[in-house]
Amino acid sequence: MSFRPARSFRIVAFLVLVMTGVSAHAEIVFGNLGTSGTGALSATNTDYGGGALSDPVFSLAQGFTTSSGTQNLLVGSVTLGLFSNDTPSARTVSIYPNNAGVPGGSPLFTSSAVNVTTTGKYEFSFGSGAQLAASTSYWIVPEGPASWYYNSAEDQPTAQNSSGWAYLGTMRITNTSTGAWIPSIGPYSVSVVAVPEPPAIVMAGIGIASAIWSVQRRRKPAS
Repeated sequence: MSFRPARSFRIVAFLVLVMTGVSAHAEIVFGNLGTSGTGALSATNTDYGGGALSDPVFSLAQGFTTSSGTQNLLVGSVTLGLFSNDTPSARTVSIYPNNAGVPGGSPLFTSSAVNVTTTGKYEFSFGSGAQLAASTSYWIVPEGPASWYYNSAEDQPTAQNSSGWAYLGTMRITNTSTGAWIPSIGPYSVSVVAVPEPPAIVMAGIGIASAIWSVQRRRKPAS
C-alpha cells in the first residue's frame, strides 16, 4: 500500500495543530485565589497605594519567581483584588525586574488600563503577552491610587496548576520609609495567567512533516 506524501504531510500537520492547541491553553500559574481564580477576596484589610509620597503608603508590590522550565513564561494577564474612590479610575499594572529582593529600575511590561472603582477582582491584560525568563524573579506593581487587598491570615501566593512558580515577597513604600521598599503586612490578592509557548512543538512537527515528505518524494517512481 502506498503512502502518499501529501497525505502524510497533512496527518503530521494535523497532529502539530492538536499538540499546539493543547500546549497553548492558558491557565493560572501563580496566586492565592485558587487554581481557577475564583477564590474570595479578603473582607477586612487593605493597603493603599497612593499617587504621592505624602500618602501613608506610596507604592505596593508582590513578587514571584518563575520555574526553571521553558513553559508558562508568557504572561497573558494579572488579576488583583482592588478598589478605588479616586478619579480618574483608570489603572495599569506593571511587571518590574527584581533588584536585590525589591522592584528595580523601570517596568519591563505594562498592562492595558482598567477602570478600578468598587471592591472586586480586576483583570489587567498584557495584550500579546509579557515574555518572562525561566528561574527569574519579578515584581507586580499596580498603578496608584488604589487599595490592594491583604490579610495576614490569607494564604500567601503559591504555584498553581503545577507551574513551579514561587512566592518572593510582598513590599511597600511608605511616607516614612524615605523612598525605600520595606516588607508589607501580608500577602496581596493576586492571580497570574500564562500561556505555555508552542514554538518548540511546532518546529518539531514541521521538521517531522518535512522529513516524511522528503522521503516519500524520493521513493516516488519516475514517470
